[in-house]
Amino acid sequence: MRRVAAVVLAAALLSSCRTARPVGAPVEPLTATTADQAIEQLRERYASFRGMRSLMRVRATVNGKTQSFRAQLHVQDERHMELTAYTPVGTTALKMKAEGDRITTDPPVAPDAFDFLRDAELTPAETAMLLLGLPPRDGMRIDYAPGGVASASLGAMTVQFEPPSFPAQRVIITSGADRIEITHDEVVREN
Repeated sequence: MRRVAAVVLAAALLSSCRTARPVGAPVEPLTATTADQAIEQLRERYASFRGMRSLMRVRATVNGKTQSFRAQLHVQDERHMELTAYTPVGTTALKMKAEGDRITTDPPVAPDAFDFLRDAELTPAETAMLLLGLPPRDGMRIDYAPGGVASASLGAMTVQFEPPSFPAQRVIITSGADRIEITHDEVVREN
């Protein structure tokens, strides 16, 4: 009887700590055969953008310290986004919300932690859109491939997409000695 109770308790704990999957419809990949077609298809996706969510794994090396965690990204539009970072057992470690250039976090994080976003001259939500593989505006320094964005340079920040695809699969962000690797496990669009 105790063994059954222990198994039930363990299952309940594991399911309650599990990171929630994003809700929405699958994002269709591009059908382009050339970089120019990819640019056109990405512009169409941007024009009809109604929000996207991603469940992702993040490995960040900042100021010589490395952390790995799971996170969920929700981008409503080019001005609004939310990021929830999870502990190894699936509980919430950090919630970040951005409205335009204004960023709030729970628990509070020093404002200089987001300097790389300001240096990129994009709102946090625009940066998040780019990390999903969707360029948020024209005039950015971006290299394209038939599958989507191959790389982008924004101020001191460089973003590489491996492979170039929309939605993005693996993204590597570098700024000086800092490096953030993102693997999108599941990306959905809002209906």
